[in-house]
Amino acid sequence: MGELKIAVAQLGPIDTNTYILTDDEIKEAIIIDPAGSPEELIRYLDEGGYTLDGVLLTHGHHDHIGGLQGLRDHYGAWKLRVYAAKPEQEVLMVSQYNLSDMFGTPYTTHANMMMNDKQIFEVTSAHECQCLYTPGHTIGSCCFFFKEEGWLFSGDTLFAGSIGRSDFPTGDGQTLIRSLNDILMALPDEIHVFPGHGPETTIGYERKTNPFVEDQAGPDIGKYL
Repeated sequence: MGELKIAVAQLGPIDTNTYILTDDEIKEAIIIDPAGSPEELIRYLDEGGYTLDGVLLTHGHHDHIGGLQGLRDHYGAWKLRVYAAKPEQEVLMVSQYNLSDMFGTPYTTHANMMMNDKQIFEVTSAHECQCLYTPGHTIGSCCFFFKEEGWLFSGDTLFAGSIGRSDFPTGDGQTLIRSLNDILMALPDEIHVFPGHGPETTIGYERKTNPFVEDQAGPDIGKYL
């Protein structure tokens, strides 16, 4: 089994972090939150000789899914695996909820691999991750936890020094705070966090400095892993 590597590009209307995870040994890749410019993502994979094993969506807002249709058109709508938390299907399928109305191009989409909370699943033939439900930014926001690599892709649940908005459709501020404190702060300090916007951080740094973290106590990781 090879080592996963991370490449990141700021794509879409508000420079959302799109992550491409690749394994040079097995030549497989996954994309997390394809925000836009699908032709650039496809070219990157083609030039590296990678096959695309799947797309992971932390949530269904327009600025995180703007490149999804282009990837489906290229790789095949029925072949490309698109992962999301089960409750987020409603957001993906309603233009007012996925905010495409706000950007002037209403559309709907869907995921075909609906994940349960804490479900562990294979993302390549050699790597797996865990879906952690973290509602609040949207009803079905989730984070993808790569335990072996020590990585968390947090979408718009957790940013460096902040959290996502909760005033969009299906969002809820109190639920978001609970997701942060009860779920993400239960992870070990050394976990690297890759958010939907802005720079990367760590759970430990956010535990000490993020103003939305309510409890500075150590993690209880057995509850979630």
